[in-house]
Amino acid sequence: MRTLAVVVLLLSLTLTGAVHTQAQPRRIVIYAAMDETVISRIVKAFTDRTGIPVEMLTVAAAGTMAARIVAEKARPRADIFVGGSIDFHAPLATEGILAQYRSPVIAQAGIGKELVDPQGFWNGWYLGVLAAVVNRPLFDRTLGAAGVSLPRTWDDLLAPAYRGHFVQPSPVTTGAGYIFAATQFFRLGEDRGWAYLRALHANTSQYAPTVPAAMTLVERGEATLGMNWAHVGLIARNRGVPIDIVLPTDTGFEIGGVSIIKGGPNPEGAREFVDFLYSRLAQDIGVKFHLTYPVRGDVPSPLGMPAFDSIKLVKYDREWAIANMSRVRERWTRDVGR
Repeated sequence: MRTLAVVVLLLSLTLTGAVHTQAQPRRIVIYAAMDETVISRIVKAFTDRTGIPVEMLTVAAAGTMAARIVAEKARPRADIFVGGSIDFHAPLATEGILAQYRSPVIAQAGIGKELVDPQGFWNGWYLGVLAAVVNRPLFDRTLGAAGVSLPRTWDDLLAPAYRGHFVQPSPVTTGAGYIFAATQFFRLGEDRGWAYLRALHANTSQYAPTVPAAMTLVERGEATLGMNWAHVGLIARNRGVPIDIVLPTDTGFEIGGVSIIKGGPNPEGAREFVDFLYSRLAQDIGVKFHLTYPVRGDVPSPLGMPAFDSIKLVKYDREWAIANMSRVRERWTRDVGR
């Protein structure tokens, strides 16, 4: 009887262990092109809700992250590409790198059709607008003391007084930089847009490789002002940095994206993550800590930002911007940022 009891006990432990192993959700791997603090909060909430652990790599430069995903095409290592404008997600779909998925939460939450890919390859889950971010004390001591006013339009930045004072994220490695360049084409026409970028180059002291790096230059007073996402400037201001945020007329905007990488290690977990980003909880976290605009109508806009509908946006042709991205970046490297 004693031998039988031991066998039963061992069998029970083995079965319990097997059940426990099967119940453990497999981790997902996320490549994030956005602020690490923000995506870490979202990931923690996701794991708390679903039990799915997450391994994450963060580089706040959508172009750099997209290039890594392309390089890993033959053997994908990640499940999710999150952050950065959909301008950087859509080309990956064209190359056959993304998996289709239409989250049921999109319809449930009444999210606009213009924010998701009709074929389900990419999904927009937040909105951001381009702004001029100004180190106000430094501006007042230098340009302001010389009688220069704060810029109100993108054209104002071409004034010779700004020479050496201005920084921007690179249009080759960042979504902000690329969308800014494309914004000038849609605002002025392509030929005049290239002329604008060449003229602005004369005033630009540095092209930063990432969005946070460009913001840091302004925060530290290594540049007087720069082009960046308004929410990045607002995050700095909420930390107590004296940053002024100017929203020029006819400015550009991003649809922040998330997509599932085809052939990734955990497609089921990846779909759960996309569903979660459209939840009220994830959208609230995005508004509170990323200070971007939500895509759900039942989530309020971030404090300190005007209503999205009140901002004068350029007529941004995203289809053109995506189709011409490689050509524009190559020409910019050859003719402007050399």
